[in-house]
Amino acid sequence: MPRLIPANLVLLTWGLLLLSGCAHRLDYNRLYAQLQNGECRAATLHIESSRDNYGSNAQLLYLLDAAMVHLQCGNFEAAQKNFHAAERLAESLWTESLSRQTASLVTNEYLLKYPGEDYERALINMMSALGYLQSEAFDDALVEIRRLDSLLSLFNEKYEKKNVYKEDAFGRYLSGILHEADNALDDAFIDYRKALITYRDYENYYGTPAPAALIEDLYRVAAAVDRMEDVERLLPGDSRQRRQAPSPNRDMGKIVFLQLSGRAPAKTQGQVVVPTSGGPVSIAYPRLLLLPPACSEHRVTLTSPDVVIVATLDLVEDIGRIALKNLEDKKGRIMAKTIARAVAKQVIIEGLANSSDQEAAMAVRTALNIANLFLEQADTRSWRTLPGQIYMDRLFIPPGEYTVQSAACGGSPHKLQNILVKAGKTHYIVHDDRFLKPVAIE
Repeated sequence: MPRLIPANLVLLTWGLLLLSGCAHRLDYNRLYAQLQNGECRAATLHIESSRDNYGSNAQLLYLLDAAMVHLQCGNFEAAQKNFHAAERLAESLWTESLSRQTASLVTNEYLLKYPGEDYERALINMMSALGYLQSEAFDDALVEIRRLDSLLSLFNEKYEKKNVYKEDAFGRYLSGILHEADNALDDAFIDYRKALITYRDYENYYGTPAPAALIEDLYRVAAAVDRMEDVERLLPGDSRQRRQAPSPNRDMGKIVFLQLSGRAPAKTQGQVVVPTSGGPVSIAYPRLLLLPPACSEHRVTLTSPDVVIVATLDLVEDIGRIALKNLEDKKGRIMAKTIARAVAKQVIIEGLANSSDQEAAMAVRTALNIANLFLEQADTRSWRTLPGQIYMDRLFIPPGEYTVQSAACGGSPHKLQNILVKAGKTHYIVHDDRFLKPVAIE
């Protein structure tokens, strides 16, 4: 007589498996309130004391959140330590053996260590680069941008269906700015040109056109390295794009103002239940809740005793839309794995319910199918402390001491910092407008 496995034992086993992959997460509302009030000591203590709350399978997210909190609070050494640890862990998880993936075919993705989405892994390098700009470690910032580019190339070599996010336009533009600041004009031209080409994809897929400053920079550097014909072929017959800013003389200083805004998109679960002859099959999949920016008009004002300069920032990186398109690109891979998991579960259920006692078999099958409906969950883990958008402008201004203010959507400007602009030098200001008391470094 076939051996019957009690339904309550199976339910208990699967429930324990599920719980082993899940854990409580960080109290983000509390964290945001602390940062908005300028309570950096409380925020860093909160994040560091919450490491266990992420669970063993989401330690990457702990490192990423900790890095962003330290970055916001000006603890640049601690921020970079966490960014670098996150990068190493993400690389290890991404390359680990497929044999480690089999557990998720029994329950759900929460049994696996979270390796990060492709765009999240790329933005580790981007956020690290912005941190290095704030601490004036410009060579290190350029290294991070190069690592970002190499990582995106690696992703697209792996996938049969290539991702749209194969090049980061903003990263290329920032690389060009750093090269130009080092007077490596040939390298700057290559980066500016590649950035403009990539922004064409950005405009098509994300609605983010090339910023006006990039076109001006491309023309200016092309003239300096005798590559104007290349630019004319790239931008034929467009009077707007032919607009070229006068070449600044050596007595001018440069400010690159970068602003982080909005919230990263949150993952939610979508689910469908498909009736089959063996019982209902639950298919859960992740969806992104794209949060619209609270404001899309941002200005920066620079004031000195002699001059007032007002500039409107351009959107240079829409992280929310990149995340949304990234998920669309991998939807086929996600659904294939989800369906395979559903099939595997049905095979297990039928095997456990196999009995000559039809009544007992029906009871076991019913209990397991009900359990399966609850066990099937989409992976909704994500890097919640990322901004949703990055805005930017590049300004050439006379040297001197300036008060830097920012304003959004016609609101009153608020002071960020004072900065001493030096002739011939490039200054970087990174402002996170999600919090009331930002940290900005001269």
